[in-house]
Amino acid sequence: MRLLTLLTVAAVLISETSAAVVSAVETPPPVVLEKRAKEVIINKEYQKQQEAKAAKQAGAVSSSTPPAKWFRTVTRPDTTLVEIVSPTVIAGVTFGAKPPTTTNGLEPWISLKKDGSPQTIKPELKNGHFKKASPTYGTWFATATTVTYNKEQLKAHNMAEDEIFEEVIHIDEDPYEHSLDPLIRCTPDHYAKKGMSKTRTTEPFCFPRDNQRWLKDKTYFVTWFSRFFDEDVENVKIHLFYVQESSHQKGFKKRDFEEEEGNKFMRTDNLTKRSDIIEKGGKTQGLAFYSSDWIKKTKGWEPITVDENWIGPNEWYRKALISIQPDNVSDEDFDHMAYSIVVEVGKGVTVSKGHLEDLKKLDAKYNDPDYEVEEGIDFEKYMIMMSMPTCVAIAALFMYFFVYVNKIDLSHLKKRKFAGKNTKHKKIPFIRKKHDYTSLPQFKEDVAGEKND
Repeated sequence: MRLLTLLTVAAVLISETSAAVVSAVETPPPVVLEKRAKEVIINKEYQKQQEAKAAKQAGAVSSSTPPAKWFRTVTRPDTTLVEIVSPTVIAGVTFGAKPPTTTNGLEPWISLKKDGSPQTIKPELKNGHFKKASPTYGTWFATATTVTYNKEQLKAHNMAEDEIFEEVIHIDEDPYEHSLDPLIRCTPDHYAKKGMSKTRTTEPFCFPRDNQRWLKDKTYFVTWFSRFFDEDVENVKIHLFYVQESSHQKGFKKRDFEEEEGNKFMRTDNLTKRSDIIEKGGKTQGLAFYSSDWIKKTKGWEPITVDENWIGPNEWYRKALISIQPDNVSDEDFDHMAYSIVVEVGKGVTVSKGHLEDLKKLDAKYNDPDYEVEEGIDFEKYMIMMSMPTCVAIAALFMYFFVYVNKIDLSHLKKRKFAGKNTKHKKIPFIRKKHDYTSLPQFKEDVAGEKND
């Protein structure tokens, strides 16, 4: 009894001592779970496109602001002028920018894709050679002039007294007209092939190529060779016509298109300059749905922004014929099929649901200050998932011990005989046929005796 009393007193003292020690230790503050910052990798080019799209929807001005104005001195043989240059930005390309004070041949320049959209080219210097350098145009834009000299003027020692020497020189164009245009110029070297046989060129157009696709709300450049036209031509105009595709191109085997009054299809039998679409049965429909203002011929390019109204609400795309009219040809005499190319004007790809809709919902959820971070495991579901296979395993083990302890006789159970042993079906797998004859010998060792001729 005394021993029990001593044990009880010792237990009470130990509990009081441990409680005092625990109270002496400072209680740590509760752990607060916070959201971890997510590191997101963003495509910079895609981000710029989204910002421009959001600014356009909000009605804001484009972020591509042009540089400040500057002035330059234009020196010509007869006069010297000072002019103010106002830079402009078209489709991300700056025209009229102030040139750098020093150049090394690595300055970027603007080329065009097949559809006429601009792309920046950065030259590279490798092993002492320039790659992707700015293009040169040779004598395409120079004027050939023949200069004659007599012996008194030339003073050549091997020239006869009455001999006339002729020399062809090329006089360059005005260097100030195109020096501030970074866009690649159109020359016959850049003509593309068109037509079903690809034997004709797209003259006078260089870009866009034939049968390219234009998307709505985007700007594309139409370029032409300025020296293609006569010398008396000063201005040109760009026209766009609708093209009615043939039934074969539309996917039908046979279909008759009826001509309606006031909307007749104009056709021509001259296939010399026709496009691939035109050769396959396409027809221009009605008058031009777009016509530019008169453009200076020597400019050589014109930007065109695709309007969604050109396509229509019930169409997904339309074929359009691009033609160029010089100012020495009247509207009545103008043949829009003479020099033309065909492009496809479309609305582009759209997604049925909103763009990044799921990600935006997740961002709104994570940015909500009242959102609570859930940590840990749902033990109820976890216990249910673990208990079911455990119960099955325990039941199987119990049945095994039950049969083993009670020594139940299972000898009366017979093995099941499959039909494969008693059938002669030829397509049952893993069954080899038993032949009554022996196989032919395959090797020399299988032959009893050697053959001696």
